[in-house]
Amino acid sequence: MMTERHSLGFDEFCADIRAASKAYGEKEFVVVGRGSLSASMPATGPLLRSTEDIDLFPPPDEAKVAAWAVADQSLGLHSDFFAQHGFYVQRVGEWTLVTQPPSWRERAIRIEIDDITAIVLHPLDLANNKLEAGRIKDLDFMREGLSSGAYKFDEVEAFIRGHAPDDSTRDLILANLNQAVQS
Repeated sequence: MMTERHSLGFDEFCADIRAASKAYGEKEFVVVGRGSLSASMPATGPLLRSTEDIDLFPPPDEAKVAAWAVADQSLGLHSDFFAQHGFYVQRVGEWTLVTQPPSWRERAIRIEIDDITAIVLHPLDLANNKLEAGRIKDLDFMREGLSSGAYKFDEVEAFIRGHAPDDSTRDLILANLNQAVQS
């Protein structure tokens, strides 16, 4: 089921983090995906921050996975939270960062919301992820980021060259960056 995309602002980001903390009983989350820009680059244009969900996860804890699955229902696609806010929470996992360039945590932006910590991917790490995935929606994201000036081609290219784990991954990500520019 396709939902309508919603341009998230910082206040909505904060509401999401507070709701996630209440539902999951956690005080720390890693936030990835397009929705992270509402915190890391809140002044970007609305199209770039447009999403139907915010992807996040609490620190891994196998003992809590079953409880978190229940909590997912209160924030997910068909939840009251979604009906009220127009976007939903998608709990992902550390697997989303498996191929993340080294030192991503040092580049990440830490945001304190009340007594909750949101660890948000640095925008260049997000661009790297989107370009590595290379899906149409990810290339569209990068194209919009470059055309709006939120991202600078030379800066993204230098980040990829400096952080790719190997030559084949670097070449793939650079090819996707060039494809985003050309289409």
